[in-house]
Amino acid sequence: MKIGFLLLVCNDYKLMTTLHMANYPNLGKLEVRVLEYLWANPDGTAKSIHHELNQERGITVNTVQSTLERLYRKKLLSRRKHSHSFVYSALASKEAVLGQFINEMLERFQSNAELNVAAILNAAESIDQKALDILETEIQRRRLEDKS
Repeated sequence: MKIGFLLLVCNDYKLMTTLHMANYPNLGKLEVRVLEYLWANPDGTAKSIHHELNQERGITVNTVQSTLERLYRKKLLSRRKHSHSFVYSALASKEAVLGQFINEMLERFQSNAELNVAAILNAAESIDQKALDILETEIQRRRLEDKS
């Protein structure tokens, strides 16, 4: 039984399954930061991303281009040619990616439903009341869907 804590509140679950986003490879810190940029800004070029990240990290445009290429090969980004450069977009929302990572972690430990729930509850201790309320509402909605 797969239980994914953030999948319960993920609005992009259907998108995630249609993209076949199973077995994401590990992501480095720069790859995560590039994804964060593209989640905040729907489209980005190597230059626009570099402009933002260079202020934080002091990296070159080539480093950003290599990172974008890796994320594209990992099927986390789409790209289209515009003039002499590529414009990149994230293929899935942050919620979908986080939910998939959580599911994969639960699967790696091959635990049973009780251990999965215990792990989810342990993680829930560090989230705020608003997130818990959202989670509770989503669980109730899904139970109603299952009954119909």
